[in-house]
Amino acid sequence: MGNTLFPKDQAHVVFTDMQGIQRKGFYKKDSNGYIEAIGKELPSDPEYVYPEDEITEWEYAEEKGTE
Repeated sequence: MGNTLFPKDQAHVVFTDMQGIQRKGFYKKDSNGYIEAIGKELPSDPEYVYPEDEITEWEYAEEKGTE
């Protein structure tokens, strides 16, 4: 497993869900989860929100060389 602590609120991250799918998006502390970015928008649709306990690993997007 990657980082066990949570990212900073609103941080741009790359995260992996329990199915092993890597996604790009943001961490939202008030939502207790990760939101997959679709294009340049952050969807509010629950389909794109991943609770903290469904993420196996994450890292800041800057560490991956992405923005």
